Amino acid sequence: MEIIQFFKDLEPAVEQVFNFLGGRLGRLLLSIAILMLAATVNRFMHWRLLRETKATPPHTGNVRATWVRRKNIVWVTALLLVLALWSGQITGFLISLAAIGGALLIVSKEFILCLWGAVVISLNKSLKIGSTIEVGQFTGQLVNTGFVTFELAEIGPSKKQTGRLLSLPNSLVFTQAMKNLSVYGSYGIHLIDFHFDKWVKIQAAESLALQLADEAGKHWIDEAERHFSAIERDNFVDLPKARPEVFWASVDEKCLRMTLRFACPLSKRGQLEKSIVKRFWVEYGELSCTQPETDAKAS
Repeated sequence: MEIIQFFKDLEPAVEQVFNFLGGRLGRLLLSIAILMLAATVNRFMHWRLLRETKATPPHTGNVRATWVRRKNIVWVTALLLVLALWSGQITGFLISLAAIGGALLIVSKEFILCLWGAVVISLNKSLKIGSTIEVGQFTGQLVNTGFVTFELAEIGPSKKQTGRLLSLPNSLVFTQAMKNLSVYGSYGIHLIDFHFDKWVKIQAAESLALQLADEAGKHWIDEAERHFSAIERDNFVDLPKARPEVFWASVDEKCLRMTLRFACPLSKRGQLEKSIVKRFWVEYGELSCTQPETDAKAS
C-alpha cells in the first residue's frame, strides 16, 4: 500500500515534468540531450572498435566500413527523433513556406542532388568503404560517406596515395561516370600503354613485355586466376584472364600503341607499373642496340 501511495504522490510531479517537456524549452533541452547522447554513443562505439581490434587487427577497410555504417545509423536515428519532437512546428513552418516552395527547390537543386546521391551511394552494394573508385578526373580510396559529400584518399598518376583527402559532392554520381576499380575484390586488371614508332620490332617488344609481366606476377598469378574464376562462377560474368596479354593498336600513321594487360593486387599497381616500365625500356633499348651489330656481323 505504501508503494501505491508513493506512486500516487509522484504522479503530479511526473505530470509537471511531461508538461515542461511538451513546451518549447523542454523540447529544446530534449533535442540537445538526444544530440549529446548520439555523440556519446558514437564515441563509445569508436572506443569499442579500437579495443576489439587492438589484439587481432582485422582488415582496415572492414573496420572503417563498420565504423561509418554505425555512425550514420546513430546520427540518422537522432535526427529522426529530433524531427519527431518538433514535427508540429516543422509542419506549420513548411505550410507557411508553401508559397515559395518552388523557388526553394530551384535554389537548393544542388543540395537535393547531393541527398539523392547519398541514397544512390548507400544502396550501391559494390561501393563500400575501402573501394578504389574513379570519378571524373579524381581517383582514390573511399574512406567516408555522408549526406552531402563523400571522401576519397587521393591516388595520383603514379597509382600511389598522395596523402591528400578529397571531399567531393554526392551530386557527382549524376554528372560524372563513376568507375569502381576494386569491384572484384583485392585483385584487379591493370593496363600499361607503350608507344612506338612504326619501325618497332613487334615480336621482340611483345615477348619482352610478357616476360616482365610473368616475372612480376609469378607469386600471385595462380591465386588471381582462381579468384577471377570464383567471381565468374558466382556472378555469372565473363572476366579477362589473369595471365598477361598484349594488344596492339595504331594511333596514327607514325605511332603504334602496345597495351599490356595483366592481373595484380590493387595495392601493388603503382609499384608494378613503375618496375615493368623501367625494365622494359632499359632492356628494349639494349635489344635495339645489339640487333644492328648482329645484322652487321651476319652480312
